[in-house]
Amino acid sequence: MMKANELMTGAFVYFNCFDGSKIVVRETGFKDGIVYGDSKKGSHWCNIEKVEPIPITPEILEKNGFTETKNYYPYPTYKHEVNGKKFLVRVAFPEDSKATNRIKPFVEVDARWCWHNSDCEFVHKLQYVLHLCEIEKNIEL
Repeated sequence: MMKANELMTGAFVYFNCFDGSKIVVRETGFKDGIVYGDSKKGSHWCNIEKVEPIPITPEILEKNGFTETKNYYPYPTYKHEVNGKKFLVRVAFPEDSKATNRIKPFVEVDARWCWHNSDCEFVHKLQYVLHLCEIEKNIEL
């Protein structure tokens, strides 16, 4: 379950539907405990208690132009370039609980460290970090 302060317009999240299925939506708004979003099938709404984060996977990163670099850190680190800005992202994948506890994921832009936190293992958090670092990158799922 997500909290209201974790939501950001444009972020990808899961909505748990009444029939037990999950759909990927891009959040479009939030009001009075209801999250609104768009999917490939149209517009939707969901109680915030039924909204879940989408875990980052290597496949999602690779689909979005990130490539793993093995010579930077011994941890999963991916590099990418957008509009001339080169940046690195170190991600703690949810299935690696040991890494989550000891790795501090980061974003480094043009060889300058600009963001550091202990929980960048979800797509919406990566989108937020890129936004804070003024990197205009549309994530695709």
